[in-house]
This record gives sequence, structure tokens and C-alpha cells, in this order.
Amino acid sequence: MKSPIPTLSLLALALAVLPVSAQVPASAPNFVPLRVTSTELPVFPHDLIQLGVREGEVRIAFSVGTDGKLEDCLAVAYTHSEFARVTMGALRRWKFEAARYRGQPIATATEVSVVFQVEGTVVVSLTPSETLNVRLFSILEGKEPYRPRALKELDRIPTPIAAPSPGIPENFAKATLARSVTVSFYIDEDGKVRLPSVDSTEDAELGAAAIMAMRDWKFEPPTCRGRRVLVRASQVFNFRPPTPAPAATASNG
Repeated sequence: MKSPIPTLSLLALALAVLPVSAQVPASAPNFVPLRVTSTELPVFPHDLIQLGVREGEVRIAFSVGTDGKLEDCLAVAYTHSEFARVTMGALRRWKFEAARYRGQPIATATEVSVVFQVEGTVVVSLTPSETLNVRLFSILEGKEPYRPRALKELDRIPTPIAAPSPGIPENFAKATLARSVTVSFYIDEDGKVRLPSVDSTEDAELGAAAIMAMRDWKFEPPTCRGRRVLVRASQVFNFRPPTPAPAATASNG
């Protein structure tokens, strides 16, 4: 029996870890992106080698807090769930240095893509139960890879069950112009909002307020053809300055 040589291609970490900020857009001035200081590569799942799988891909979205610790991670696309499982396991052992904005650490949401490949000849000896698994896998192999769905693919637009409004930062109370914040996020199969991040804003404090509110949103579970699915969506928050109280006028009465 020849042993396969499993290899993993981690598409140049600097490129595979996509620069996305949670509170401010990654393109904002004075923004220093998240830095990965230590990694552990996932191992090609042995069970998939037994099934004759030679390659695969996975994309994981994750968030890192101001303390540089992993807060949340979510498999958003993969060719087989085992690739997602081993990659998320390895990701939990990575070390990070938090992103910074104007010198201060901020929370970050980003994504990493991993490509798995097996090189060389793979010769395996299968038991009857393993042979059955191979046959079942060959039937399912043509199934569409797991991925987030667009809103237009859903049976209906998810209805919010809970949608608290963002708090208004103190500094904004003195503002004279309206501001808007666009937040992108995932809705998982249970309707929970995952990994919200700011797409555009002119104010980091408003971005942080929008993110805090978005984390408490809850939707009806999204479905496509009757099955629960992961969804990528966005929400615009419009912030308007407080209306000044009318000035008091003297009365002769």
C-alpha cells in the first residue's frame, strides 16, 4: 500500500486573510489591519483520503477582539464539511495581534481561505462498510459546495424577530450632519447574526454602535427550497443629529 502525501496550500497568508474591519472600513486612514503572529496548519482529513478525495477548499470567517483573541468563527464555504472541521480546529489555536485604528486596538472580522491537496498515488484497502461509504460519497460528490446564499435565492426575505436600534454616541449629540453606516453580516441557519463588519462609515464610534446593535439582531431561519441555509446580507443604519429644542420666547401675558 502506497502512502499518499497530503499537502496543504495556505494561499499566501497575507493574501488569504482578507483585510476587513469590524468597526471601520479597512480602507480608512490610520487603520492598521489584523496581524497573524502564529498559525497551525490543518491536516488533510484521513477519512476523505479513504473515500478517494484528492483536493478541496474551505473559507472561514472569523472575528478577533481588541485583546487579540478569537471571538467567533464560521465556515462560510467549503467543498466538504470535514475540511471545515479541521480548519476551524486549527484556527482556534492561531495567535493574533489586534487591528488598530488611530493607535487604538479595535475588533476585527475577516476571512481566511485554505486549499487542500493530496499528491502522489493513493491505494487503499476498503472494508465492506467503507466501500458502501465510497458509493454513497460518489452519489453526493456532485452536490453543490456549501456557500452563503444571496437574498434573491431565498424562499422569502428573512423577517427580523429582534432588531434593536444602535445607541447614539455622546460625541454625535453635537453633530450637525446626518451619517450612515453600512454593516455586512451573515445570518446562520438558526437566524442568528454572525460576524457583523462595517462596509462604510465616516465615524468609527457610529460604526461600533451599529456593530453592537447588529449582534443582538435575530431573524427567522432563512430557507432555500425549504432547507435552512447561510445568508450574506447587509443593513444600513442612518444616524441623524438630535433635533434642537425650540427656543423659549418671552410672553407679555
